[in-house]
Amino acid sequence: MLTRTKIVAVVALTIVLAAGLTASVVLNVQNKKMLEDKLKDVVFLGDIIEKSIDDDMLEGRTKHVQVTLENIGRNKEILNLRILSPEGTILRSTDPAELGSASQDYMKSSINASSWKPEIINKTINYYKQIPNRKECFGCHSSRQMVNGIIQIKLDISRSLLAVLSVKQVFAFSIILIVLLVCGVLSILYSHLIMKPLKNLLATIRDVESGNWNATVRVNSSYELETIGTAFNKMVGEINKLYKKDISKERELSRVRLELEHKNKYEELNTQLEYKIKELEAANRAITSLSKEVKGKNIDLENAIERLKKLNEVSRILSSIIDPEELLKIIIRTSADLLDTQKAVLHISKGMSSTLQYQRGSVLENLDNFPYVLNSHFMELLSCGKPLFLTQTGEQADADGQFVSLIGAPLQIKAQVIGAMILEVKADMTAFTKEDLSLLTTLSNHAVVAIENAWLYKSFKDNYFSTIQSLVNALEASDKFTKGHSERVRFLSLELGRHIGLDFKELEILEQASILHDIGKIGIESFILQKQGKLTSNEYSMIKAHPLIGEEILAPIDNLSEVRQIIIQHHERYDGKGYPYGLKGDELSFKAKILSVVDTFDAMMSDRPYRKALSMQKIKQEVLDHSGTQFDPSIVESFIGLLDLKGEELLSAAGYSIFQAIPNK
Repeated sequence: MLTRTKIVAVVALTIVLAAGLTASVVLNVQNKKMLEDKLKDVVFLGDIIEKSIDDDMLEGRTKHVQVTLENIGRNKEILNLRILSPEGTILRSTDPAELGSASQDYMKSSINASSWKPEIINKTINYYKQIPNRKECFGCHSSRQMVNGIIQIKLDISRSLLAVLSVKQVFAFSIILIVLLVCGVLSILYSHLIMKPLKNLLATIRDVESGNWNATVRVNSSYELETIGTAFNKMVGEINKLYKKDISKERELSRVRLELEHKNKYEELNTQLEYKIKELEAANRAITSLSKEVKGKNIDLENAIERLKKLNEVSRILSSIIDPEELLKIIIRTSADLLDTQKAVLHISKGMSSTLQYQRGSVLENLDNFPYVLNSHFMELLSCGKPLFLTQTGEQADADGQFVSLIGAPLQIKAQVIGAMILEVKADMTAFTKEDLSLLTTLSNHAVVAIENAWLYKSFKDNYFSTIQSLVNALEASDKFTKGHSERVRFLSLELGRHIGLDFKELEILEQASILHDIGKIGIESFILQKQGKLTSNEYSMIKAHPLIGEEILAPIDNLSEVRQIIIQHHERYDGKGYPYGLKGDELSFKAKILSVVDTFDAMMSDRPYRKALSMQKIKQEVLDHSGTQFDPSIVESFIGLLDLKGEELLSAAGYSIFQAIPNK
């Protein structure tokens, strides 16, 4: 009976497995057939659209092409339906808002011979179909052009896949129910035919265990269990005989056992003692190992603390720099030095696009784009926004068999990737570690905060200067002779300041003073400013008061104290004969001396109501003649050097006419 039960169970399970495998094969074939039909549908749809476009173009209904695409595109399974130019520009689309933009799917795909066939990508079918150029199209398209356009179809097959998945789930659920049903039937048979006889057998075994050697098994069941019961009864009888013999032997053994117990106790104690000794030795080895590990951890901790100190110092330095260009140079140099690398490349793709390359032992380079060998790595960082860790040796090395190790970190502001930084092989030719990557990532986070602050400051500064420039333009608009004067003075003052070597903060103060240096003329009558004849002593006194008026106008603005100092001194002379206070030499602000030279230069370069502009040769001579009297000799030397160095290019950029910029005119 037990054998028959096994056969039934095996047959039932075989049928269930066969049904499951058959259903799986049928569903897979059905799924494959569905996908093939979808691919054919896409190709057929592409042919229909091409034929429709040909008909519309032959009949001159070019606008009807867009209507046709929109009608077909109402199908919810069609995600994208476009007509692209060979370069990827969207000429027609179901979404009119896309017209004129580039198709990202087409740009990302590598077009080859296989690309003109439908492809299944992420539950969608992508299909590109060329629209060939024909004789009928030569009126609108060049005969040399092989392809007039490309039809792009993107079809959503997720619903079809979901339907097949639902059918699979139903089949799987049905098979599970059948398996459970078969298991239930087998459990009932197992309980009735096997478990009850086994319970009788177990009850008899317990009786024997309790000392009832006359207990027997009563089994009225299958042949197998009846055989077991008979054998058990026979075995119990034999054991009963042996039991009686063993009792006498047990008494003898009890005496011997007592003698051995004493001996074994001593041996056990010796064994325990040896075990304890081994445990102590193992503990000593563990303590020694832990001591070494603690020392190593302490070294790692000291290194981590040192790196944190450096990071804090770097963060402090970065937060103090507001010039974006200087900030990027500091970031790449600091990153390379902190991680002891030979080469570093920093690329900013947003805001102020820039690429800097740092090579240990050489100057920083401004590149048009990131190096070609790092192109794929930068693209990965800019697109994914995740840190890069690469170490290659042996078969993985580059084409020259050189050791390759680099790390990279994206620069992100508010989840937007604005650039990336990559560091190549370390100076000691060892590979970068995960700790190095973590440090670079932390450093990049500090860097983007500093970059964002610098950009915000630059935006604020630009708005601030635009406001000031508007105010000055309003002042100069009424006088054709001074129109643009402040802007030209600002440009030349900054160029001279950079040539001399002023830092960013000093240049910013000089720029504000240059724009606002004549703001005091608001308080002077316009007829005096535009008078063509000689000024009276009273009128000249009013003119000389404009630095004081300018200082008084700006007095309420606390953070312009140094700007006000430059404005009030820009008509002072090096020899002390200027106005309003007659200051001289080192009593004058260095930036006021710069503004004095540039202001005088622009005045001589411009027409005035009482004279025409002077020639460049005469202006240079005038500046040199007044060196040491009206002007600081060092400023004059630097200014003449700047003019000789940049000449016409500088003056044209400042806004002077080409005629004025020619030295001998």
